[in-house]
Amino acid sequence: MLKLLNIRTSYARLRIMNIDLVSQQQKYIESLEKSGKSFNTLKNYKTDLNIFNKFLLGKGRDLILQELTYTEVKEYENYLQEKYNSPNSIRRRVQALRMFFDFLIGQNQIDENPIKKMLVSPKVVDLPKPTPFHIIKKLIEKLSNEKENLSPHDSLLVQRNLIMSYLIYDGGLKVSDIERLRLEHIKFAKGFYRVLVAPDKRDPYTVTMSESFTSLFEQYLKFLEDRKQNDKVEFEELFFNANPFKILNGGLSARGIEVIFNELSKSISTKMTAKSLRQACIFKWLVQGVPEARIKEWMAVQPQYSLAPYKKLLKEYPQDYTYMEL
Repeated sequence: MLKLLNIRTSYARLRIMNIDLVSQQQKYIESLEKSGKSFNTLKNYKTDLNIFNKFLLGKGRDLILQELTYTEVKEYENYLQEKYNSPNSIRRRVQALRMFFDFLIGQNQIDENPIKKMLVSPKVVDLPKPTPFHIIKKLIEKLSNEKENLSPHDSLLVQRNLIMSYLIYDGGLKVSDIERLRLEHIKFAKGFYRVLVAPDKRDPYTVTMSESFTSLFEQYLKFLEDRKQNDKVEFEELFFNANPFKILNGGLSARGIEVIFNELSKSISTKMTAKSLRQACIFKWLVQGVPEARIKEWMAVQPQYSLAPYKKLLKEYPQDYTYMEL
C-alpha cells in the first residue's frame, strides 16, 4: 500500500529545482537560434511559451518553478481548450512546451517531462487558402507598370518585389528559400532560368521558371548592378534591404519579407501572404499536370505528404482553383 501511495504522489507532483522560467526560456530560444531556426519559428516559440507563463501568473504563481502538479498540467490543457478553437493551435502550444521541458531535462534541471501526460487532438490538415488568380494577376500587372515611372531607386524596389512574387507563385519558393538565395543560385539553361534550392535537411533541387520570368529577371539584374555601384555596396544575395534613398545591405530576413507582403497587400486592398501565394502555385502545378512526386520535391515535403486537399478543391470548384502561368 505504501509503495502504491508513493507512486501516486510521484505522478501527482513533479518536484523541480528552482527554475527561473524566463531565463531558461531565453536560453532555450537561443539554442534554437543557434541551430538555425528561422525568425518566424523563434517568434512562434516565444509566443507559445509566454502563453504558459500567463497561465501560471493567472493562478497567482511566480515564474520561479519549484513544482508542477498533475492537476496543473490538466488545468493548462483545459485552459488551451477554452482559449483556442483550432486543434492545430492547441497542438502547437503543447508541443512547444513539451520541447522546452525536454530542453530542461537535457540541462539536468528536471528528471521527467510532465507535459508528456497531456493528450492533444491529432493534427488537422487545414484547407488551402490561396490568393485568387485575378488578385495575383492584378499585383503583377501593377508592379510591372509601376517600375516604368519611378526614380531608379524606387524602380529597383518595385522590381525586387516583382521578382520575389514571381519566385513564389511561379517557382513555389518558401520564405526560408528566399532568405538564403544568392545570385549564383539562378542560372540560365536550355531557354529558361532555373533556381537552385538548398534546404537545410534535404538534398538540393532545381525549379524551372516560366518564360515570362526571363526578361523581368534580366532587367532586375541590370538595375541591381547599377544601383549597387551607385550606392557603393557589394553583396552576393539576390535581394537586399534598403531605406527610401539607398540600398543598405544584401539579404532579406523572414521578417523583412513579411513586411513587404503586408505593404503589397495594402497596395491591392486584399490580404495576401507569401504562404497564400505559394499555395496558389501548387494549384497551378496541379492544373499543368506536373507529377505529384515532382510537386512534393518542389514543395520540399516528405513523399507521404498528401495533396488530397488541393485535388479535392480543384475537383469541386475548378472555376475557383484553376490557376495559370502569368
